[in-house]
Amino acid sequence: MMPSQTQTAVNWSLQQTYDDGMGNQVPITKDTPQPLVDAMRKYFNQNSIQYSTFSYDDLKPYL
Repeated sequence: MMPSQTQTAVNWSLQQTYDDGMGNQVPITKDTPQPLVDAMRKYFNQNSIQYSTFSYDDLKPYL
């Protein structure tokens, strides 16, 4: 089960960017599954929110 803060974390994550490996900052979108999951983990960790293992599929209801 996802934490109650999941929707807030998704909204925050979709405002972030990630490095595409070539030095470009690319916006995170629903079409960038791994960067979205990584940003979600970052949000949870920075805000001391406990969470279980999750994947992009677990986030689909929140997108």
